[in-house]
Amino acid sequence: MSRPPKVTSPLLVRHIAQSNLITCTPDSTADSLIRLMADKKIGCIVVCENRLPVGIVTRRDLIGLWAGNAQHTPVTQFMSSPVHTVSEWESVDEAGLKFIAEEVRHFVVTKNSGEACGIITETDVVNSHGIEHDLFLRSVEEIADHSPVSVDGNSTVLTALQKLNQSGRSALLITLHNEISGIFTERDAVALIAQDMQGRLICDLCNSTLVTVEQSLSLYNARKVFLQHQFQHLAITNHQGKITGLISYSDILRSVENDYVYRLRELLNERDKALEKSQHSLKLADKVIEASMEAIVICDKNAQILRVNPSFTEITGYTSAEVLGKNPNILSSGRHNKSFYKAMWQSLTEQGFWQGEIWNRRKDGAVYPEWLSITSIRDDHGNISQYASIFTDLTEIKKSEARIRRLAYFDELTRLPNRKLFNDRLQLSIGYAREHQHRIAVAYIDVDFFQQINDLHGHETGDRVLKEIGRRIEHQLDDSDTVARFGGDEFNLILTDVDDTPHISEFLNRLLSTVNQPILIEDKELKVTVSIGVSFFPTDADDAESLLKCANSAVHLAKDFGRNSFRFFSPEQHRLIQSRYQMGSDLQAALDNGEFQLYFQPKVGLHTGRPTSCEALLRWLHPQLGFISPAEFIPLAEDLGLINRIGRFVLEEACQQIARWREQGEEINVAINLSARQFQQGDIAEQILECLKQHNLPAHLLSVELTESCFLYCPEETKEALNTLRSQGIQVAIDDFGTGYSSLSYIRTIALDILKIDRSFLVNLEASEVDRAIVTSIIEMSHVLGLQVVAEGIEHQSQVTILKQMKCDQLQGFLLARPMPADAFINWYKHQNA
Repeated sequence: MSRPPKVTSPLLVRHIAQSNLITCTPDSTADSLIRLMADKKIGCIVVCENRLPVGIVTRRDLIGLWAGNAQHTPVTQFMSSPVHTVSEWESVDEAGLKFIAEEVRHFVVTKNSGEACGIITETDVVNSHGIEHDLFLRSVEEIADHSPVSVDGNSTVLTALQKLNQSGRSALLITLHNEISGIFTERDAVALIAQDMQGRLICDLCNSTLVTVEQSLSLYNARKVFLQHQFQHLAITNHQGKITGLISYSDILRSVENDYVYRLRELLNERDKALEKSQHSLKLADKVIEASMEAIVICDKNAQILRVNPSFTEITGYTSAEVLGKNPNILSSGRHNKSFYKAMWQSLTEQGFWQGEIWNRRKDGAVYPEWLSITSIRDDHGNISQYASIFTDLTEIKKSEARIRRLAYFDELTRLPNRKLFNDRLQLSIGYAREHQHRIAVAYIDVDFFQQINDLHGHETGDRVLKEIGRRIEHQLDDSDTVARFGGDEFNLILTDVDDTPHISEFLNRLLSTVNQPILIEDKELKVTVSIGVSFFPTDADDAESLLKCANSAVHLAKDFGRNSFRFFSPEQHRLIQSRYQMGSDLQAALDNGEFQLYFQPKVGLHTGRPTSCEALLRWLHPQLGFISPAEFIPLAEDLGLINRIGRFVLEEACQQIARWREQGEEINVAINLSARQFQQGDIAEQILECLKQHNLPAHLLSVELTESCFLYCPEETKEALNTLRSQGIQVAIDDFGTGYSSLSYIRTIALDILKIDRSFLVNLEASEVDRAIVTSIIEMSHVLGLQVVAEGIEHQSQVTILKQMKCDQLQGFLLARPMPADAFINWYKHQNA
């Protein structure tokens, strides 16, 4: 079924016609025309006299002359005349049907004056015709020539010409040593004739490149191959790779349009028979008309309505009384121009029927598509006496077809290509890049922290964000590129113009900047970032699946580098990611296998030299790798969603150890570290207080340390939890101060007890005046706010001396004591207090 007409004016022949018309005069000879045709690389020449077309010469005409050794024949003796013409003002749809009806491959385009102004071919119609739906649903196998004629490659060109002429085909398969090695086309024939090579062997002259397509390929993708190679013929192969036939560009048009016309003719024939029978049995005809599910309208020779059936009323809303004696143009929607109806009446007059898709208007003003067949009924003298038309409402069919097409090839949310269409295009792009030795890139785009958008604003807002991101990405792409959404918050790109690496880097930076622009949804302004991973064909991988895996690997690298960035695939980094995945798997089992344990590092009063408390530090003893640094596995645990479970383990172990030391007569304050993810959970304060209660511990024996990121990602949850803890007597410390956002607002507004200066400010304390000034300011500010100050990472005595002058309160570091298991720590602690 053809596509529905658009509201806008239809595409006209003049819009797609080739205006560089090649002509000759009636006194030209065949040998001059063959050279002209080969030189201009065209398929036909128009014979004109006084600018009016009087004939047309095609490749097939000239090949027939050479096959019969009549090379010097005047053009007037072999040209096709009269010329098949089409007005420049006719629609492309009408031209497509005329190609089928008149069985030609070229039309001369004429002005109103009759002068030739261009040429139009079947290829032009296929390239401009909106028949993607039919092309998607049909395969190459359905329309290809499965019994192609072949010619031995060791034959002469003349032999091939004769065989081409006798077969009536536009192309032959070339065989060599019982193997198909190429295609010999009319275009090849003209080029060789022009060079006077009739006596040469075909295998020495024809291009050995044989482009094939698999027989199950859709006509939509087959047409893309035609366009990419600028070929008119392709060989087809079966599932075993064996060549089984030929397909030409004109086969596509003939397939869709011929099928189209065939179905209409069949339907019209059925209606014609019913109308003929009605003349013999009026009663039977009445029953058929009245019971028909399709609308039927009978008009007189002046196009005045004589009769309609109930289905007509059901579809249009007009009753019989409202339309009798009126012209059917009362249904006109205004979507079709005068040339459309002119062609309709011309077909009815000359051929006795018209059939096609048309848009009409119901009584209530609604416009709808219908499939209409009109037959002219003639009397015994051959004069038209009546018209009978039958039409069906296509509204629901159109809706169903559109939805099926969308579901099959497009993502329902964003209307972007889905995985299936993306993979088809990627396979095609790889094939083209491999053949032309080009590079292509596959980009994997992941929206950063998208789950937080869903959690905070709801899934409806999240969907609207995805649609806007997809729209922004699509707007940045060239026509030959593709963006797809497989699902979730991930997008995939195929980039074809990537031979220049700086060019793609510039594009990716522009893409990041575009996506980063705020998204306004109702009264909310959301800022979203993405991480992009890129892989290249053929340097990183040479097949679609591997390219996608490499791009996926690269996007993890972009996330590791802080997100809102792009990274190109690196084999070395890929191995690190794979290792990280393995570590993640091991981390899942570490808690169950008892591989975690707590070490304790003391904090010492600067002026007394005695231990004041300690910090519980988590250690992972991997069965194969030994001790793994928390800097490696804590971020991984956060990414995998394990940090809350690990945090509960640390809390439980710390409380158990405090209780054991109390039984030994030692009350030691232990500080545990909390992450932002634990505060996001919402019940961290309740967990801590419940654990203290279970072990019958006073609150002053437990402290909590948190980093500045907790105030960035979940400020309200953090503030509420800390107020609850401090109200029960639990001390709160800010860890690694100075390495994050170091905002004074949360230090001033949220009640804290301890501030820990990060070791990065203390390493060069003796040599750097800037660092000494910063540390002095932090200590003085903390004391003004009533906070105790702990200096971390102390390793040299000179640091102790300087910090004592600055009136720092406590120290922690390897100079004083390294982290120790519980038994070693308590022995050290007792010795220091002895």
